[in-house]
Amino acid sequence: MSNKAVTAAAIHLGVITDPLCLGGESTACPRTRADGKGFTKLFSMHPRIAELLDYDQRQRVALLDALSLIPEPLRDQRCDPAIWSPAEVLEHLHRVESGIARLIAHSVARAKVDGLEPEREVGSMLGSLDSLRVMDRTRRISAPDPVTPRGEMTASQAEAALRDSRQALVSALHEADGLALGQITRTHPTLGTLNLYQWVLFVGQHEARHACQLQDLARQLIS
Repeated sequence: MSNKAVTAAAIHLGVITDPLCLGGESTACPRTRADGKGFTKLFSMHPRIAELLDYDQRQRVALLDALSLIPEPLRDQRCDPAIWSPAEVLEHLHRVESGIARLIAHSVARAKVDGLEPEREVGSMLGSLDSLRVMDRTRRISAPDPVTPRGEMTASQAEAALRDSRQALVSALHEADGLALGQITRTHPTLGTLNLYQWVLFVGQHEARHACQLQDLARQLIS
């Protein structure tokens, strides 16, 4: 990936607003930095949250790479009436991430009132959804109505909306930083009970799943 592409991807993630941050620290983004591979390192948060956000941001870069395979004039088109367009895929991802950001924000606010204790564990959560096979596209996961795309956004509008939802997720996790998020659970309509760490991990795995879908759409739309 070129430096220009790295800059664009990092800014898209919503946690770097100044391209100069890619070359070192900047007063515009004192809590973030990025390495030469184009993903952001959140270095002042609890290790579990930092690791999960780093993972989510890697998947966002991969998603944008997959989107770049599709010529812009084709991104709002369906290759089949029964298959979402690239724009609709992005809109769906925005709806999912926005909902998870709200879920985390509301859950943490309530847990703080109830006296949620600080996080004492530092072990990785990256493998905690492996048994659920989120990224296995042979396992069908139906989208509930609230996160089904309405087809009201162009691809560029949906991409901008994704930047907003990522900012909302990062903001919610800043508020949650240092708290025992493994003690807060909410039910996913398909995957069952997940703790808040797993919800954050789901964001990245869900985008990885749809990055593969965009690669397939690229082949179908261009052929």
